Amino acid sequence: MPVILKILGVSLLSTLIVVSPSLNARESDLTQPIDVRADRSEFDEKAGTQTLKGNVEISQGTLKINAEQIAIALKDNALHTISGTGTPIRFQQENEAGELMRGEAGKILYDAIAGTLTLEGSATLSQPRQNLVSERIVFDARTQKVKAEGGGDTGRVNIQILPPGSDSK
Repeated sequence: MPVILKILGVSLLSTLIVVSPSLNARESDLTQPIDVRADRSEFDEKAGTQTLKGNVEISQGTLKINAEQIAIALKDNALHTISGTGTPIRFQQENEAGELMRGEAGKILYDAIAGTLTLEGSATLSQPRQNLVSERIVFDARTQKVKAEGGGDTGRVNIQILPPGSDSK
């Protein structure tokens, strides 16, 4: 079980570093211990799944993830997917300058094979001087591209870019 939790932390941390190539997350976070807390945990060795339920909290250095449920799936003893649900699921992490990046969504899915992180359901991503709101946000670690798709009431993607010298909200 600890190996799976280590994979979870390193994979999500690596993915969050890719989210904003211009604002790299703290590299020192990678060397910090990973702490996982949940109301319940179930590991199915035969199926290769770890399920954490109820007030799931994952932290590694400045990286913090909160969810109602996290499911980790292995394939051939390697990480395959990490999925989470919440009301909403939230994450935050500082960059090297100490600035905070935050995000939230109803669901999160990390596909280790494809190298993509998908935020769905009222997804938001806030970085210093930039905010993105969309129904679906997809980060591709291989191409280092962020795609957003509208939905909800307006069916549109909303981006706010603050001018230099402005404080992020």
